[in-house]
Amino acid sequence: MIGRISLLNMHILTGLGAVTALFLAFPLAAQSSNSGPETSAPLVKQGRPVIAIPSPRQQLHPILRTTIAPEKRGDLSTCNARDEASLNFVAETCWPVLQAYQDLIRLQQASKTAIAAHKSGSSDAEDLISRAIAIAVKSAERNGAGRWPMQDEIAQGTYRASIAIFKEIGDHDAALAAYDGLIRVQARSLMNGGAARRGYIYKNKTEYLLELGRRDEALANFTAATALADREPIDMISNVEHAEIIAYDAIIAKDEDRALDAINMFMEKTKRHSSYKDLVYFPLQRLRLYIMAGRKDHDGVLAQLQAFDGPRHRNMCRDGVGLSHFPQLISPTHSDPRIAAELVTMGCSAEYIAKAPKGPPVLTGAKPLPRR
Repeated sequence: MIGRISLLNMHILTGLGAVTALFLAFPLAAQSSNSGPETSAPLVKQGRPVIAIPSPRQQLHPILRTTIAPEKRGDLSTCNARDEASLNFVAETCWPVLQAYQDLIRLQQASKTAIAAHKSGSSDAEDLISRAIAIAVKSAERNGAGRWPMQDEIAQGTYRASIAIFKEIGDHDAALAAYDGLIRVQARSLMNGGAARRGYIYKNKTEYLLELGRRDEALANFTAATALADREPIDMISNVEHAEIIAYDAIIAKDEDRALDAINMFMEKTKRHSSYKDLVYFPLQRLRLYIMAGRKDHDGVLAQLQAFDGPRHRNMCRDGVGLSHFPQLISPTHSDPRIAAELVTMGCSAEYIAKAPKGPPVLTGAKPLPRR
């Protein structure tokens, strides 16, 4: 199955907007743009036709029963709406959005069925996956370069469903290409929450690349996400999490130079985006302190301590719940009198430091750092 639909030779065609070459490797017959039932799109597999398999019986989604009279399909007065809460209303009154929404619902249903069949080893899994991909092809072709805001919103769902299918069958390049299509569609979306959603798409792609062991590609993806900060506002939370997974992966791989480079580059590019730098950046500052202390970089540790200026950070050892683990991060440098004095200004008494466990702390919800 995977070999027959491999997308290893995909390339991105210019001028197609968000419709990527992700789907162009499939048989042309599967790229039908008609609006007939999804089971009508034939596939050819090793020279023989594949019998279209109807969807398993399930409750019909109300929007699939919706239609717009032919004489009213030219009325586009509601098509420019950008409020997600209005999606059903717009779909009932705007023909292009209705078609896109129906395509997405069919794809989501087909994808769920195909993935479940593949996981269970069902004998019809291959045909169900082929059918789901055919629906994805049609949906992306018809809606991927959407004219209306909600078409872009719906197209994102098409790419997400495609990612799930390709991950399930192990076609990693196809899944990554779908991530790229999702990023392009989301980047031009006019709906709310764009910066945060795009930030998490980049982050999710990096996590996937790291799972595959493709560390250089993950770093390139992170760099591309961070570069957005040069010209537009970005979502700090998703991007800090993104930087953290890149740095953590590098630390585990014993590539601390890469971790520091990623942290420093990110913080330099994004420093104008946050009014609460200490709190926002602390996950990265934590990793940077861990590396510098492990290297016995006393000057670097001291400079980082002195850079903290938020009230929460100037009282780290008094915060019995949140950051009381802090002295453990820099335990290799406690003997430096300058650092000891700076810790006192942060509420860390000599007695407190003496009682603090040695080595990196294990934080709730955080991955453990390696023991030094």
